[in-house]
Formats: sequence, C-alpha cells, structure tokens
Amino acid sequence: MLLIQIILVAILIGAIYMTWKRSKEQAIGFREAVLWTILWVTAAMIILLPQTTTTIANILGVGRGVDVILYASVILLFIALFRLHVIVERLERKLTDIVRAEALRDIK
Repeated sequence: MLLIQIILVAILIGAIYMTWKRSKEQAIGFREAVLWTILWVTAAMIILLPQTTTTIANILGVGRGVDVILYASVILLFIALFRLHVIVERLERKLTDIVRAEALRDIK
C-alpha cells in the first residue's frame, strides 16, 4: 500500500468519525449520516482498489479511471451547489416573510 493511500484512508476514517459525531449531536440526521458514510466508504474503496475505476471507465467508454472520478465529482458538486442555492433562496424568502410580518405587526 502506498503512503498516499494510507493518508487518504486515514482522512476518510476521520470523516466517518466526524459524520457520526455530528449525527450524535443531532446536527445531521441518521439517514444523512448513513449516506455520508456510504460516500466515505466508497471513496476509501476507490483509493484502495484503483483498478475498479479503470474497469468502470472501460465499460463507460472513458479513457482512464481517474477521468470517471473527475466527471462524477464535477456533476455531484454541481448538484450540491444547486441544492444549496435552492436552500438559501428558500431561507431568504422565509426571512423576508418574517421581517415583513414583524414590520406590519409593529405598525399596528
């Protein structure tokens, strides 16, 4: 096993620990903690068995395994960014409604 694999897997173990710590603190739900854990374990498997990404790349018609990972990562990051944008917009609307209701209440 290469040094980089050891370092990255250690970081992912830390990520799993932090995920479940945040779940215990009820900052995230159980379901969300399970999903994050699946993501971290999948990342660890890819790090420990890099040839699997090459196999997947060949099936999908992509040149290298690392390219598949990069394409998937970019897509997932855009999805996460869109989701965060929607959440922020919803919070801004709620905040506007609350401020408006408070302002009207103060007038009366």
